[in-house]
Amino acid sequence: MAKQEMDFSDWSIEFLDFGRNEKHWSEETLRAYESDLLQFCSFFKKEFPENFLNPSLPLASLHFRSFGSALMESNQSISLARKMSTIRTFFRYLKRKNIVKQNWIALIPSPKIEKKLPQFLKVEEVLELMKAPDESTWVGKRDRALLELMYGCGLRVSEVAELSRNQLEAREGWVRVMGKGSKERWVPLNPVAQEALQNYFKSRPVLEDRELVFINQQLTRLTARSVARILSRQLIRATQIMSGSLKASPHALRHSFATHLLTAGADLRSIQELLGHASLSTTQRYTHLNLGELMDSYRNAHPLSKK
Repeated sequence: MAKQEMDFSDWSIEFLDFGRNEKHWSEETLRAYESDLLQFCSFFKKEFPENFLNPSLPLASLHFRSFGSALMESNQSISLARKMSTIRTFFRYLKRKNIVKQNWIALIPSPKIEKKLPQFLKVEEVLELMKAPDESTWVGKRDRALLELMYGCGLRVSEVAELSRNQLEAREGWVRVMGKGSKERWVPLNPVAQEALQNYFKSRPVLEDRELVFINQQLTRLTARSVARILSRQLIRATQIMSGSLKASPHALRHSFATHLLTAGADLRSIQELLGHASLSTTQRYTHLNLGELMDSYRNAHPLSKK
């Protein structure tokens, strides 16, 4: 199809293919981008049909402000910020392809969102969570190994779902992780996680594809969504063991890994390397979290804190 015949919908498909094949975005990222772009294309097709059919026609900030206003009617600020970020990334791509001459959306500020501290579990909560899987079955052993690896190595949900045997066996005592943007990092594999993995590998069914690590009961690779569901299920089991309620996001074990390392005295640069953060400022969120814990301890213990 000639470039002049492609509308915004066609370009969004090409953009997603670019992200999948060249940038190696995760399936979760691709799903979010696809959803946001469908919403954008639907709006433009209805409100600005000429621009939708011919993306090379001049655009102004008015077009994007109109889209932003429509989003504000049904989205919280954090969702609005994500959707506008998607459109910014899309239009940077179109600008590089010389489809649009001016990227007006780059001049529109993102909505201000409340910065939330990462959610994490206390050490004793993590210990109870590790006891939750029923290890009398290979599925339970899988869940235990999965949780130990997520917490022990601070892996993202997508990273643990996509893990292959060669990443575990490339260097003894380490796991080679392929992070965002196909950036490689090495993370130490602690003895408890190694033992949990060995117990799981010994008990699971024989597979044709030896490279698969975490599989479902159909003997195919777990998805990121499945990993999140397993964590949620084991949190419920742990709650039945403990008094109180354990609620956590799919990334809670990764955040717990970073928080507990910081509390134990690890330096931020080391934690940044282990987490695969591109910027130290991302890792520094955990310093605020740790200072919050310190303030709570001060208020509870210091005799002058309540005066």
